[in-house]
Parts: sequence; C-alpha cells; structure tokens
Amino acid sequence: MGEIFGVIASIGVVASLLVSSWQTRELTRQTSINNVVAGVSAMYNGMERLHHIESFFAAEPWLYGHFYGGASLPDDEDRRVRVLAIAGMLADVVDYGIVITELNPDIKFYAGWRDFALSLRCTSPAMVHLIEERPTWWAALNKYWAEHPEPSA
Repeated sequence: MGEIFGVIASIGVVASLLVSSWQTRELTRQTSINNVVAGVSAMYNGMERLHHIESFFAAEPWLYGHFYGGASLPDDEDRRVRVLAIAGMLADVVDYGIVITELNPDIKFYAGWRDFALSLRCTSPAMVHLIEERPTWWAALNKYWAEHPEPSA
C-alpha cells in the first residue's frame, strides 16, 4: 500500500512540475508580448511628438530649412528665438526616441530614431548649436552623436 501512495505522490510531483513549466513558458511569452506592446506604444508616442513639431513647419514653411535644409540660424532675433525653441522641442523628441529604443530590447533593433538623429546633425545647424551649448540637457542625443562622429569629407 505504501508503494502505491509513493507512486501516486511521484505522479503528483511530476504533474506539478509540468504545470509549473507550462506556466513559466506562458508567463515568458506574455511578458515578451507586453514588452513589444510597450515598445510600440512608446514609438507611437514619439512619432506623435514629432508630428506635432513638424506641424510648425507646415504652418510656417520658412522653418523647414533650419531643420532639414542646412539653413543657419536666422539673424532676426524673433526668428532665431523661434528656431531655437523648436530645436529644443525636437531635441527632446529625438533624445526620447533614442532612450526608448535603448531601454526596450524588443524594439532595440529599430534604427529610425538613431538615423534621424544623425541626419539632423547634418541638416540642422540650430540643433547642433543647441546640443553643443547644453549637452547635458539632451544627454542621450549628445552621447549618440559623440559615439558616431560625422564622416570626413
């Protein structure tokens, strides 16, 4: 009789281990799904921020060249302040994009924010000016630029 109870107990232990293994696998799968959803949500948030800033360019097309066309900072003080303010907002967005792609392993592969950051360094003297003036305010962007120097001409 003792042997029968031993076998039943062993079967119970094995069944418990199998259920525990299945639960662990499902938890891992669910965690991975949640990480992807969180990453996509963060990416969407960043894109919404970027679209908001680009709406300024649609409203006032002269701004576009200061971010994507290589135009230097304006001499007119009002325009200069406006360009620098938008550059600060754009730096916030790009810094955010770099941080979120580094933090979430499921979207780390996404190079869009990093490519955009390098492109802005080449096309926006206002952004370069701002980051050089206050590198700690946009630490992730500044670090990324430092790790990826501009190619020699």
